[in-house]
Formats: sequence, structure tokens, C-alpha cells
Amino acid sequence: MTQRKTRTTKADATRRQLLDAALAVIAERGYAEATVDRIVEVAGVSKGVAYYHFPSKAAIAESILVDGIGDLIVSFERVAAEAVSATAALTAMIELFAAVIFENAAFGRFFVAELWRPGRAWSAVMRGYEQRLLALLQAQLVRGQREGTVRPELDAAFESVALVGMVLTTTLYYIGEEGEAHGTLDERRQLFIARIVDFVHHANASAGMRAG
Repeated sequence: MTQRKTRTTKADATRRQLLDAALAVIAERGYAEATVDRIVEVAGVSKGVAYYHFPSKAAIAESILVDGIGDLIVSFERVAAEAVSATAALTAMIELFAAVIFENAAFGRFFVAELWRPGRAWSAVMRGYEQRLLALLQAQLVRGQREGTVRPELDAAFESVALVGMVLTTTLYYIGEEGEAHGTLDERRQLFIARIVDFVHHANASAGMRAG
């Protein structure tokens, strides 16, 4: 049992090493120019080891997205279960999402690139993760409509997609404006998250909430 656990731990570590290396290479060269040869070079493993864990570069790329979005889904599910209101849930979700992208801009850029890539063909697994993430946001927008805090005429399904795109692109733009920024990295992150949460709240709030 101990030997099996050791092997599993080592395999997980190697898999993580490959995914981190792939994300670094993709961030440097773009997905099209990223090669398995370069990924294994950065990871410090053989090509055989890479193909043991992943059948192709596409599988590596998909795993990056599945892992990253999967972590967001787990966090969003916890927020949805614990939040006392839709406003509290949406605020926490946007804070979490922005913080993740702020702390891992390479993942954010890759996520955006895949969302915008012409003719993208995601697997059923990847599509399922995307839909689960959107559904969690949509559910809180609908909840907010029931609670009277979100505009009743708002299309919750459309808005959930818009929120994902807006948080991704706005966060990445802000990160890229380092020359204009002041304060420590943590201070900048906190200020940005406060601003984006405030924007989302006022953009979606019902007339009564805006007046309040």
C-alpha cells in the first residue's frame, strides 16, 4: 500500500510538473508554437514520460484548463452553499475568480485565448466544465432576481458568459498596466478586486438596490 501511494504521489507530481511547464511554454510562445519537445525540456522529463501521462499536446492543454476551471468550480460550489444571499455569493465568486487570474496570469491568458480561438473544438469533458462554471454564476443571478437585488429583465444565461469574459480580460489588462500602478502587489490586487466587484454589483443591481 505504501509503495502504491508513493508511486501515485510521484506520478501526480510529474503530471503537475508537465502541466506547469506546458503553461509556461504556451505563455511564452502561444499554443500553436508550443511543442512537446520544448515542454519536456522545461519540465525536465523525457518525451516518453510526457506521453505516458498525456497522449498529445492537445490533451496537455485541455488538462490545464480542466484543472484550473475545476478548482474554480469547487470554490464556487462552496460559496454558493454558504452565502446568505445572492449578492454575497456573487461578490465572493468574482473576488475568487479575479484573485486566481491575478495570481496566475499565464492561466488567464490561455483561458482567454481558448475562448476566442476560431473553430475551437473542446471535448465533452471540457465543455462540461465550462457549462458547470457558467451554471453556478447563472444560478446566483437568478437567485438575486428572486431576492430583488438583480435586475429582473437581465438575461442570467447571457450575463454569466459576460461575467467570465469581463473578469478575465479586465484582470489581465490591469495586470499588464504595471507601469501605471502604485503600491505593493497585494495592495494593487486588493484595490483591483474591490473595483471589479463594485462594477459588477452596480451593473447588475436592481433599481431599488442602486438607489439604496
